[in-house]
Amino acid sequence: MTPEQARQQYNSQGFVFIRGALSSAEVERVLNAFDQAAKNDSLYDLLRQDEVFVDMVDHPAIFPVVRAVLGEDVQLRYAHGGVREANTESGGGWHCDLCDIMGVYLPDSLIMTKVFTYLVDVPENGATFAIVPGSHRFEMGHPLPDIENHEDMPHHAKLTAKAGDAVLFNGYCWHARFHNRSNSDRKVLEYSYVHSWMKTQYDYRDLPASIQQRITQSHNRRQLFGVPEPGMSDWERRLEGGEPYRPIEVGI
Repeated sequence: MTPEQARQQYNSQGFVFIRGALSSAEVERVLNAFDQAAKNDSLYDLLRQDEVFVDMVDHPAIFPVVRAVLGEDVQLRYAHGGVREANTESGGGWHCDLCDIMGVYLPDSLIMTKVFTYLVDVPENGATFAIVPGSHRFEMGHPLPDIENHEDMPHHAKLTAKAGDAVLFNGYCWHARFHNRSNSDRKVLEYSYVHSWMKTQYDYRDLPASIQQRITQSHNRRQLFGVPEPGMSDWERRLEGGEPYRPIEVGI
């Protein structure tokens, strides 16, 4: 799938599934670091745990799709890890992440995209991710159905996954996580991307020096992590090779 094809699918369906985004060797490397971060109770502080979590921010099989979807002013909002234990009622009900945002017409405005990268297989009875395709185009205020069981949501797509798969989705989509009734824990990376003029959930200067060095090694990473560029505003920031910022005059 090309970035343009991914953009077209994202625009129409609200999500893109990337099969085999990580190689088996990459899965092993990331999973080892993930398990160590879990032991340290630091899954919500991934970036200071291991350099591999920095490398995942612009992974070559995932980031071109993020870029195609969100645009040249993309920036990382946060990087988290999550575990849903085996044989638990650990599901999350049907919801929309952005429904409470005011002042933006969300059906036509791409404010945020999330990326889930799976580090273990997620079977049919596991803590699968589910989404209602096209729900990112619903009118604002469209009510979620009063549903008790996850399975009762009309027209939803339930995404089983293999270790190394990734899914991008629009935060305005209706989505849910099913209960984990399998015999294995679900382990997933969750990265959120926004625009460079929006706030993030961290300050790169608070990260260890070795991590900061890895962040500042390229133009794109400096933008992704909000490292200031002298003489350039957040509005003007663009990835390497992207079209430069051109202000549009608005008037009568």
